Amino acid sequence: ANLPAFTNVMISLDNPILGMLVGFGITTIVQSSSASVGLLQALASQGLVDMSIAFPILFGSNIGSTTTALISSFGANKTAKRAALIHFLFNLIGTLIFMIALRYPIEYVVTKFSPGNISRQIANAHTLFNVVNVILQFPFINLLVKIVETIVPGDDTSEQMASKHLDYRIIETPSIALAQTNKEILHMGELVLLNLKESKEALIDGKDENIEPVLEREKTINKLQREITEYLVQLSNAPLSDEQHGEVNILLYTINDIERVGDHLENIVELAQYNLNNNITFSGDAKNELNEMFGVCDEVFTTTMAAFKNTDEKLARKVVALEDEVDRLEKQNRSNHIDRLNKMQCETGPGVIFLDAISNLERVSDHSLNIAMYVLDKFK
Repeated sequence: ANLPAFTNVMISLDNPILGMLVGFGITTIVQSSSASVGLLQALASQGLVDMSIAFPILFGSNIGSTTTALISSFGANKTAKRAALIHFLFNLIGTLIFMIALRYPIEYVVTKFSPGNISRQIANAHTLFNVVNVILQFPFINLLVKIVETIVPGDDTSEQMASKHLDYRIIETPSIALAQTNKEILHMGELVLLNLKESKEALIDGKDENIEPVLEREKTINKLQREITEYLVQLSNAPLSDEQHGEVNILLYTINDIERVGDHLENIVELAQYNLNNNITFSGDAKNELNEMFGVCDEVFTTTMAAFKNTDEKLARKVVALEDEVDRLEKQNRSNHIDRLNKMQCETGPGVIFLDAISNLERVSDHSLNIAMYVLDKFK
């Protein structure tokens, strides 16, 4: 507002198209539609700009407000680029609609609503632009999505980052950054849960087609742990409250335990690979016991992640009880296996694999319990 160059440009305009371009340019330069609209109101209230130019400048500033997001999307993933582009197209289309068809009707409405107060008229026109623009374009959302997907093709699975929700640009807003980290940890947990289901099928049912996907997914889980850890370390250097510092520490412990669950499932799928390579099969009793233990471990981990997601004390306490059941099953199955060996009902080869498998499942339960205990600590 104190630079003559800005005010002189606005005052000297006599062409609506140029007014729209100037509104776009000034907002792009100052990176704030609020600032450019405020400047416009100040000039208009002094009688230096009339409505015939004020409105085009106002509409152009709405396009300029999208450049912040466009610049911010550089280096971001494809979804972020599409979000910025759809923001730009949305305001561009809206501006063209208003300049061609709705400029004079809107001017009439705001003049009737606030006669003699041009600053109020500009403010009301700004509100009407955004509200009416949403109403007009809402039915065409899917078309806008298709357009930006055509301009920015591909999907985020090809991006270098394994994470979907982490963005270093929001670390300056710790509450949002923590919320995004929680989403990423839940994503990590979903991958682990899928590995739990598929490792069971590989070990008990001999589904060799599950082995490679589980191993590849485990690489992604490890990468997620590194990315989330790096993100949290950066976040810990931001201005955090004591409570937020405590949450960062809990999240670091949580991702470590989730990653360790993934490691034990990797061990199990490697046991399945060994079985397939050496034509080893389990007895019917051993399969039943493994099925039961996998089932309880699945419930343990699923309940753990639900407790983490919702900070649910009741679910966390349920995990404690389920983990006791896993410990009981591990001891019972180990004892049953020794009995079968003594009675010559199973061979040594499958027996060693069986013991390794139930040991890894028990560790899956242990790390799930650790996460549940972090949730319970919040209620102390």
